Amino acid sequence: MNEIFLSGTVGSSFWEEEYFTEASVRDMLAGLTGPLTVNINSGGGIATEGQAIYTLLKDYAGEVTVVVNGIAASAASLIAMAGDDIVMPLGAILMIHDPATWAVDGRGTEDDHLKAAKQLRVMANSYAAIYAARAGITTAEAREVMRAETYYDGDAAVAAGFATKTDDSAPAAAAALFDYRIYAHAPSALRAVGDALGKRPSARAIAAMLSGTTKSKQEQTMKRKPNAKGNPVKHQMIDDQDPALENDDDTTLEDQADDDLTAEDEEETTAEEDDDLTAEEEEETTAEEDEAEEVRATAIMNLCKKRKVSTKQAARYIAMGLTAQQVQGLHPLKNGNNMPKMNTSLPRARIIRDERDTRRTGMTAALVAQLSGGAPSHGAGRAYMDMPLYQLAQAASGQQVKMARNSGQIMTVFMDASHSTSDFPAIFQNALNKVLLDRYSEFQPSYRQIAKQKNFRDFRPMPLVRSGDFPMPVPVPESGEIKWGTFSESGETAIIVPYARGLTISRQMMVNDDLGAISELLDGYGETLAYFEEHTFYASALGAKLSDGKDLFHADHGNLASSASGIDPTSISLGRSAMRKQKSKDGLALSLSPSILLVGPDKETEAEMVVAAITPTDSEAVNPFAGKLQTVVSSEIQGKAWYLLSGRAPCWVFGYLEGQEGPRVRTEEPFGQQGFKMTVEHDFGLGAADFRGGYKNTGA
Repeated sequence: MNEIFLSGTVGSSFWEEEYFTEASVRDMLAGLTGPLTVNINSGGGIATEGQAIYTLLKDYAGEVTVVVNGIAASAASLIAMAGDDIVMPLGAILMIHDPATWAVDGRGTEDDHLKAAKQLRVMANSYAAIYAARAGITTAEAREVMRAETYYDGDAAVAAGFATKTDDSAPAAAAALFDYRIYAHAPSALRAVGDALGKRPSARAIAAMLSGTTKSKQEQTMKRKPNAKGNPVKHQMIDDQDPALENDDDTTLEDQADDDLTAEDEEETTAEEDDDLTAEEEEETTAEEDEAEEVRATAIMNLCKKRKVSTKQAARYIAMGLTAQQVQGLHPLKNGNNMPKMNTSLPRARIIRDERDTRRTGMTAALVAQLSGGAPSHGAGRAYMDMPLYQLAQAASGQQVKMARNSGQIMTVFMDASHSTSDFPAIFQNALNKVLLDRYSEFQPSYRQIAKQKNFRDFRPMPLVRSGDFPMPVPVPESGEIKWGTFSESGETAIIVPYARGLTISRQMMVNDDLGAISELLDGYGETLAYFEEHTFYASALGAKLSDGKDLFHADHGNLASSASGIDPTSISLGRSAMRKQKSKDGLALSLSPSILLVGPDKETEAEMVVAAITPTDSEAVNPFAGKLQTVVSSEIQGKAWYLLSGRAPCWVFGYLEGQEGPRVRTEEPFGQQGFKMTVEHDFGLGAADFRGGYKNTGA
C-alpha cells in the first residue's frame, strides 16, 4: 500500500507554515503503482494549484483513498474529491466554498474588476463541476453549496455525497496551521488556530495570494504620509502614477477593509517592506525556517523513541505537520508528560524549491496567454508576458535575456534553444497543445448530439452491449435459489484509428515573433479536427452494416420506411410507431420514442416547421410533435433523407483513447533553418451499436 501526506497550505507558504505544490505531489507519485492512500490536512490555498493536484490524483492509475486527517478546506476539499474513497475520521472537517479574490491586477478600474470576475466565474464553475460529479447533484446546486461556504463533519459529508464513509476508530489530527479568519463563516475553534501563526500578512494580502493574484500597484507603493494636521496616517495609499490620489489625504486602507479586519491586520508589514528584503535577509529567513522545522522534527523523533513509537509512525507525524505537543497528546507518559529535550546542534538538511518547474509553468502560461490573447492562468506567467518569443527561448535555455540586434541573432537564439538541455522545445510544445485543445473544444460537431461517447482502453475492437440485452429479473422461489441469466450478445464492435498530420511553423513566424499567425494556424486546425470527426462519423455511420450483414437501416430491422415521404405529422407518426414496436433480442418490448429529428441542409426548414410550437386555429391542425423533437442538422447528410432517433438507445458510439481525449501536438524536429516541424496526432473511433433506436425515411 502506497501512502503520501499532503499537509499545510496548497501551493505556497504564506506565513512560514508547511505547504505542498503540484510539483511536489508529482514527485511523490513518481514511480508509484497500485493502491494509494492520500492523507490530507490543509486549510486551503491557491485554487489553480488545488485543481492541478486534483488532476494528478485523478490520473493516477491505481485506486486512490483520500483520508481527511484534520481538515480539507477550500482548494484542499477539491483535492479530496479525487479519491475513489473519501474517508472522514472522527472530528475531521470538510469545507467547500467559492474561490475569491480581494485584489485585481491593474489600477482597480471597472474593466479590471470585470475581468477578475470573469476569471473567478470560470474557476468557480470548474470547481462546481467536480463537486457536482462527486455528490451526484447539478452544477447549479454545487454552486449554492459553494456560495454558502459550507462546513461538513464526517456524517454530513457522507450524507451530502462529498465523502464515502466515516472512521470513528481514531480521532482526526488537529487542523493544519492556517489563517482561517479569511473565511467568512469559519467556526471559532478554527479561527483560534491562526493565533499560533504569530506575525502574519493582512487578511487582504493573504486572500490575494490564495487566488494567485499579485499585489496591485497601489499596494506595492503603499507608504506612510502625514495628513493635513501633520499626524502620520498608517498605510496611507499613494499611487505614484496618479497625483490625484497622492493629494487625497482621506484615502486609507482602513476605509477599504472589511468590517471583520482587526487592528492587528491593519498594522501588518507593507508590501513595500517585503519587497525591500535583501538577498542576505532572505537567506537568513530560509535558515530560520529550516532550523525551526529541524527542531520540530527532532523533538517528535525523540518523543516517539521515548514512547517506543516506531520511526515510520514518527515520520508520519512529521509529514502531517503535527507539533511535538500534539504527538505527546497521542502518546502520553503514564508517569507524567515530560517533553524530551530538543537537540538543536544537529547538522541541517535544507530543502531547495524546484525553481525550474516554476519557470516552466510560468513560461508555458505566458506563451498560452500571448497566443490566446488572454491573461496567464498561473501567477508565475506574469513575469514573462512582455517577453518576445526569442527572449522566452533565451530564458528557457538559461541564457541571459537581452535584446537581439538583428535577425541573425534571433536565429542563433532559437538554434541554441533547440538543444536537449533547453526547456524551450518542451515549453513551446506544451503551450501549442493547450491552445490547440482549447480551440478544438470550442467546436461542437453535430454527431455528438446523436451518438454516445464510449472511450477505448486500447486499439483493439471494442465489443458493444445493446440496451435491453441484459437479462430480466425473475421471481425467487421459496427455496431461495436465484436463477442466472446471460447476455444476449449482439456482436457489434467499435473501432478506433490513430490519425496524424505534419505541420510546420516557419522560421519567418518565429523570427517575426508572429504569435498571431501561429494562433490563427492553431485556430484553423482546431476547427479542421472537429470537421474531420464530423466527416469521418457520417461517412461511416449512416451506411453502417451490423453483425448480421444487413444495413443499420433495413426493412428486416423494422426501422426503414416502406415509402418515401416528406416530414409531416403523419410520416413522423409512422416512424414513432415503428420505434415503439422494437424489441430486444430476448423479445422484450422496449417502448422507445424519438427525441431527435436528424436532417441535412435540404430538409432543415421543413424539419423546423414541423417541430415549431405554433398554436393552430383549427383543432384538426394540431401538430402532436411540436416542441417534442430536437432538430439536428449536419451538412454531411446529402439529399432528402431524414431520421428519427431515440436518446435512450443510441444507434452509434464514438470515443477516444482513454487519457488522450483530444488532439496532441508533438515536436517532430527541433528548430532549424526551416522552422519547427511538428505533428498533430488524434485518435478517434466509432461504431454502429443498435438499430432499434433509429428510423429512416428516404424523403420526398
